[in-house]
Amino acid sequence: MPTHRKPRRLGRLLSASLSVGVGTLLSLTALSAVLLLGWLMTLMRKRAMTVLGQTVADADQPAWLLGPKTSRGLSRWFGGLARNARAGIQGCAALFVATFPFASFWLVAWWAGWENSFNKGYEQAFVGPMAGMIGIAVFAVIMVYLPIALAHQAVERRAFALLELRQVTRIVSRTGWGYVMWAAVTLLFALPIFASRGLPAFGEGIYPPLANMTPEQVAQIRGMIDLMTALYIFVSSVILKRWSAGIYARALLRLGQPRSGLFRRFGRGIRFSCLFAIWVGLAVLIFVGQFLNHDWHIWLTHPYVFLPWVG
Repeated sequence: MPTHRKPRRLGRLLSASLSVGVGTLLSLTALSAVLLLGWLMTLMRKRAMTVLGQTVADADQPAWLLGPKTSRGLSRWFGGLARNARAGIQGCAALFVATFPFASFWLVAWWAGWENSFNKGYEQAFVGPMAGMIGIAVFAVIMVYLPIALAHQAVERRAFALLELRQVTRIVSRTGWGYVMWAAVTLLFALPIFASRGLPAFGEGIYPPLANMTPEQVAQIRGMIDLMTALYIFVSSVILKRWSAGIYARALLRLGQPRSGLFRRFGRGIRFSCLFAIWVGLAVLIFVGQFLNHDWHIWLTHPYVFLPWVG
């Protein structure tokens, strides 16, 4: 084995370790998660361009802080950070608009269900479940398109390109069964996040000595759980975002291939039904998690839907 390969491998290992460390820390707060979302958008663009057979320029390489080597001054030292902030803010704005329809129903369900019942407002008991069920249906429909729409915005690098519904719908129709598999793996990956949010509710049952610990000791354990969850969110988000960008790019290539016929339309209908069922499953995880973690803001964000944040 040539000796020059060892320094290269060591360099890649150090770079990957740095990325994991930075990404984990950025997942711990909502504000820093905006920067992480921007970095993930750049990662998605690079992956899509590679699949499309396009050259990935230095300016399109994911970076936490530095700008392209050809830049000068502040652009060189903080160009990557500025790009992550810009892409993250644009992504957050578009995702907020796209997720608000179901998040608003879920917030109404939270108020009319949890809070209303707590305050003995039983005469309006039907409002919470009804709003929640409507929100789940809206969530499942939007999620059929949202991951591909996010990849579309990452590649186009235009604010609110995510909302270009006609183009996104055409691309989703060409994603094939690989997209269904991606959604199923996303649901599977969501299980540990669900567990991390519900773990505190059963902490003493799982580990009885917790009952005798001081608040400071409990806080340290909670902090360790958050750190491990942040690590998991970052690594799983990188896997899922790169994968979805590849699905987007391959579907984009298929747009030039004419396809029609009753059989193909039937197949798209089956895939849509499978995707709908998978996203209903994720919504159920979110709902059950809310029984175990009462924080209202969790209705607004999930690491695989909005901000890559522990929450």
